[in-house]
Amino acid sequence: MKKTTKLLRICWADPSRPSARLKYAIWLCLLLATGILQMPAAGADENDALPALVQVLNETDDIQFQLDILKGLNDGLRGRRQVPMPRGWDAAEARLSQSPNPEVRSLAQVLSVTFGSAKALEALRRTLLDPAADLAARRTAFDSLQGVRDPNLPAMLQRLLSDAALRGAALRGLAAFDDPQAPGAILDVYNSLSIAEKRDALTTLSSRATFAQPLLAAVDRKTIPAKDLTAEVIRQLRNLKNAEIDQEIQKVWGVARDSSADKQQEIEKYKRLYRAGGSQPGDASRGRAVFARVCQQCHTLFDAGGKVGPDLTGSNRNDLDYILQNILDPNAVIPNDYRASTLETKDNRVITAIVKQQDAHAITVVTANETLVIPRQEVDSLLQSELSMMPEGLVQPLADQEVRDLIYYLNRPGQVPLLATPETVDLFFNNKDLTGWDGDPALWKVENGEIVGRSAAGLKQNEFLKSDLVLGDFRLVCKVKLTPNQENSGIQFRSEPQADGEVKGYQADVGAGWWGKLYEERGRALLWDKSGEAHVKPEEWNTYEIVAVGSEIRTAINGYPCVHLNDPAGAKRGITAFQLHAGGPLEVRYKDFQLELNPKPELATVK
Repeated sequence: MKKTTKLLRICWADPSRPSARLKYAIWLCLLLATGILQMPAAGADENDALPALVQVLNETDDIQFQLDILKGLNDGLRGRRQVPMPRGWDAAEARLSQSPNPEVRSLAQVLSVTFGSAKALEALRRTLLDPAADLAARRTAFDSLQGVRDPNLPAMLQRLLSDAALRGAALRGLAAFDDPQAPGAILDVYNSLSIAEKRDALTTLSSRATFAQPLLAAVDRKTIPAKDLTAEVIRQLRNLKNAEIDQEIQKVWGVARDSSADKQQEIEKYKRLYRAGGSQPGDASRGRAVFARVCQQCHTLFDAGGKVGPDLTGSNRNDLDYILQNILDPNAVIPNDYRASTLETKDNRVITAIVKQQDAHAITVVTANETLVIPRQEVDSLLQSELSMMPEGLVQPLADQEVRDLIYYLNRPGQVPLLATPETVDLFFNNKDLTGWDGDPALWKVENGEIVGRSAAGLKQNEFLKSDLVLGDFRLVCKVKLTPNQENSGIQFRSEPQADGEVKGYQADVGAGWWGKLYEERGRALLWDKSGEAHVKPEEWNTYEIVAVGSEIRTAINGYPCVHLNDPAGAKRGITAFQLHAGGPLEVRYKDFQLELNPKPELATVK
C-alpha cells in the first residue's frame, strides 16, 4: 500500500502530467470508496490521500471532475460520524459553495458537516426547517445532520412531525436518539398519520424500552388500536427482552410465541376459513390492498414491493398448502440471506434487520422500512437469529375476510389493479423507488425523491410510466420541470393501459404550446385548447394541479386556473401515468406529490 501511495504522489507532484494527475485523483477516490485506502486520523501526515484530493478540488473548475471526487469522498466516509478537517478544506468549502451546480454545493456541504464545519451545520439546520426550501435539499440536510448525530436534531424532528413533506423521515429519525420527549410527540400525532407513517411511528416506538412503554400504555387506553400492532411490531417489542413489556404485550395483544406446537393444525384451520368463502372466497383487488399493508414493504409480487424478503412472483402460489405454510410457519425453511439479526446499540436501541454489509467502520442493515448504516463503534452487540426476518402471527390481526382476500390475491396468476382507498392512497409514490409503477427502467428512475423520465437520444414513440393505483374522484398536486421546454410530456389520469404500452385517457399537457391544455390519448384528441403558457416558468419547477370529481375536470398551473370542463362522456376512474413524448432528447421531473381522494370540485390554490 505504501508503494502504491508513493507512486500516486509522484504522479500528482508532476505538473507536466495532467492526465496522470486526473488518474491519481480518480484512483484515490476508488480506493477510498472501497475501503482499501483508509481516511487519515487526527494528526496524520499532510501528504495523506485526503489533503491531496482537497488540493484537486481547490485547483479544478471541471464540474464533473468535482462531482466525481466529492461522490468518492462521501462514499469513502460512509459510516464515519466525524473526520478531522483536512488541510485546505476551508478554502474548498468557500469555493464549492459558490458552484453553479447544485449537486456540487450539496455534496460539499455534506462533507463540511462531516469535517466539523459549524457554518455548514447551521446552514443545514436552517434548510431542514425551512418549508419553502427545495425538498431534495431538505432531505439531504436531514441525512447529513443524522449522519453526524447533531444534538439539536431530536427537537427539530419533533417539529417536523407537523410537516407532511418530511414527517416520515422525522418519525424514522427519532429512533436514533434516546430522547424522552419523542414518544409523547409521536403519540400526539399518531391518529392523524397515514398508513405508511403509522408503520414508521410504530417501528420507532418499538425500538427502545423507554419508547415501548408509552406505546403499550396508549394501546391499553385504546387511543391506539391493538390491531395496529402487527406481528412484526410485536416481535420487535419482544426483542427488547424486557419482562414488563412482555407482560403488557400479553395484556393488550395476546400470547405471542416463537413457534406453534402444531403448525399443521393451524394450517388446517385457515384452510377451512378460506374455503368457507365459497366458490370465489375473496376479492383480488381488496387482497392486494391487504398485501400492500402487511407484506409489500418486504416482499415483491409482480414487480411491486420491497427487497427485504424473497420475490414471491415465481413461487408456487397456486398451491393453498404452500401459501399457508409459508405465511403461518415462516421459520420452516430459511435461506441464510433472510435470517433476521438483532443489533443493539450502546444507547439501548434495538434493531431487527438483515445484515447486508459489514466493514471495519460500519454495519449496513435493512429493516422493513429503511436501510441503516450504523457506525461500528456504536454497536453493542449483533446476533444472527435462527428465525426468519418474516415474523410469525402475520394474519393474527386480520379479519377473516381480509385473510380470504389476501390468499385469493396471492394465488392469482397475474397482477390486478390496486384500488385507491384511504388505506392504499399513500402507496402512490414512496419517494424512494418505482414500487407500484411500471415503465422502462432505462427511461424512468427516482433521483432525490423525484420521478425522472430521461431520453438522451430522443424517442420514436411515446413512452409511459404507469401507476398501479386506480383513482376515481381525486385531487393531485405535484411539481414538474421539463427540459428543454420545446419537448413534450404530460400527466395521464383516469386512463387505461394498452397492450402496446401506450395509455388511453385524459392527459394534462406539459410542453411549449401545450402547457395547460387537456388531451385524450387514443381517444377524442384535444378536449381543451386554451393555453396556460402564460403561467409557466420554462425549464423551472411548476406546480400542476388536477381535480377530477364526477364528470367535472379542473386543472391549474402555479395556482392559475386552466381547464374547467364538464365531460359526461369521459372515464370516471383509471390509472395515473407520466409521458415521455416522441421527439428529441428530453428530461422531465415530477416531485412533491399530494394526492387526496374524494375532494370538493373546487381548486384549492386559485389566485
